Amino acid sequence: MDIDFKEKVEKDTGKKKKKKKKKKKKKKGGDDDDKKKEPVITLDQKTQLIETLMTTHVGTADPEEEIVHDPFSLDMDIFNAIRLIQKNERGRQGRYRVMLMFNKFKKIKLENEMNRKIMEGLIKEQSKD
Repeated sequence: MDIDFKEKVEKDTGKKKKKKKKKKKKKKGGDDDDKKKEPVITLDQKTQLIETLMTTHVGTADPEEEIVHDPFSLDMDIFNAIRLIQKNERGRQGRYRVMLMFNKFKKIKLENEMNRKIMEGLIKEQSKD
């Protein structure tokens, strides 16, 4: 016996059914008054605009040249070299001193915590033999 289904059969696979996405409504052509697009400017018009702004505000349309000083160049005299080395050495010693103090305070805090736990009876005192 052959059974012919005329309607589509939906199988339940145990998974959640996906919701169908709603179609977005299209805006009418007359509603674009709020968002006006700026006219497209060509490259020649942009360069001309930049040149006119530079001449009015800076005084010339020529680009400015920057003079960059490299602190690591070898054109310094011996006095400046010694000052630079001393400055770097003082910074290194300062960082080392801060690290030592931090480790010292960390050790003291750990010892205080151990003494507190011993006094409360949470841990047993270790022998120093």
